[in-house]
Amino acid sequence: MKKFIKVIKWFYPGLKIKRWFILLSLSLFFVIYSSVRFSKDKDVLLKVFDAFLFTFSFIGLIAGLKSLIKSFFEVIWSEKNKELIDVIYEKRFLSKGPKVVAIGGGTGLATILEGLKEYTSNITAVVAVADEGGSSGRLREEFGILPPGDIRNCLVSLAEVPQLMRDLFQYRFEEGDGIKGHSFGNLFITAMTQVSGSFKDAIKESSIVLAIRGKVLPSSLDSLRLRAEYSDGTAKVGEDKIPDEEKTIRRVCLIPQEAKPNPEVIEAIREAEIILFGPGSLFTSIIPNILIGDIADEIAKRNVKKLYLCNVMTQQGETDGFTASDHLRMILFHARKDIVNCCLVNSGRLRYQLLIKYAEEKSFPVVFDRERIKRMDIDVFEADVVSKRNYLRHDSKKSAKEIMKIYTQGKKKWRDSKNK
Repeated sequence: MKKFIKVIKWFYPGLKIKRWFILLSLSLFFVIYSSVRFSKDKDVLLKVFDAFLFTFSFIGLIAGLKSLIKSFFEVIWSEKNKELIDVIYEKRFLSKGPKVVAIGGGTGLATILEGLKEYTSNITAVVAVADEGGSSGRLREEFGILPPGDIRNCLVSLAEVPQLMRDLFQYRFEEGDGIKGHSFGNLFITAMTQVSGSFKDAIKESSIVLAIRGKVLPSSLDSLRLRAEYSDGTAKVGEDKIPDEEKTIRRVCLIPQEAKPNPEVIEAIREAEIILFGPGSLFTSIIPNILIGDIADEIAKRNVKKLYLCNVMTQQGETDGFTASDHLRMILFHARKDIVNCCLVNSGRLRYQLLIKYAEEKSFPVVFDRERIKRMDIDVFEADVVSKRNYLRHDSKKSAKEIMKIYTQGKKKWRDSKNK
C-alpha cells in the first residue's frame, strides 16, 4: 500500500514532472517507431515522412529529458543562484584541486583566499586569534568569545553566496549606542556562538550560511593574547597596542605560551599539498599562528612547498625598514624550525602616486634582497602580484595564479625525483 501511495504521488498536480515525462515517453516511442518504419518503407515520400518524424521526435526526446532533469534540480538544488555548469565545475574540477593550507589573518589572507577558490575547493584557512582591537576586541571582552573579525573576512572571501549577502556580512554600523563600529558578520558569529554553544560550531554554521569553498579554522580554541618585546628591552601586551609603540620588535610571544592547537588545523597540515604564509601583518597576524608549538612542528615535518608571500610594503610599528629576508628571518626565528622553503616576492611596478601616499603613512616598499634570501637556502620566486587598484597590496587573481604555478612546479620536481 505504501509503495502504491509513493507511485501515486508522482502524479500529484503542480510537480512539473508529468508533462515532461509524457513528452519524453511519446518522443521515445516515435523515435523507435520512425526508425523501424524508415527501414521497412520503400516509398520515397514515406521515407521522407519517417525522417521528419524521427527528427522532431528526437528533438522532443532531448527537450523532455532536459526539462525533466531541470525540474528535479529546481527542487533538490539548494544553490539556485549558480548556473548548473558552475556547480558541476565546483563539485568535479575544484574538488580535485590541491589541498591548500593558508596561514595568517587580516585582509592579506582574505585577499589570497579570494583568488585561490577559483582553483580548488580544498582550502583550509588558519587564522590567528589574538586580535584585541576594534569590533572583535569589544565582542571578545563582552562575550568571552574568540575574536571573529579575521575569521569573518576569510569566510566572506571563500563565500559563494550572492554579493549582497557578502556585503551584508561586511556591513559596519556607523551609528547606534552599543552597536556603532560593529560589523554585521561579527555580530552574526557572536549570536551563532550563543545559539550553537561554541565558537567552533558557530564558524561551521556560518560557513554553511555563506556556502564557502573550503573551511576556516582558528589556529587555537584557547583565549590568547600577544606580548611583544622591543629592542630597547621594554614590552607591551595586546595585539592592537603593539604597533603603537613604533619601536623595533625583537620578538613576540603568546599568553599563555603553552597554547593548544586546534586539532582540525593539525589534521589539515598533515594532508596539505602546499602551505602558505601571509601576506599580512608579520608579528600580529602570521607569527602568532606558528608560536603554537605543535603547529610549527607539523609544518616542519611536511615535505611540500611551504611558501611565504612577502608583503609589498612595510608596516608602520611592525616592520619599519624590513627587507624581504628580514621577514623570513623573523618567521624562522619564532618557529625555531625551518618551516619555510620558498618565498614569492613582487616584481611588479609600484605606482609613484601611491608610493607618495603610503610614504605619508610611513609605509615603504619592502626591499628585495635576493642574495640574502638565497643564502638562507630558500627558493625565490618573482612575479608581478601587486594590485592595480588604489592601494599597494597583493592582487587576488595574480597571486593565486603564481601560487598554482609554484605548486605545479613543485609537484613536477617531486615526480621527476621519484622516477629517477
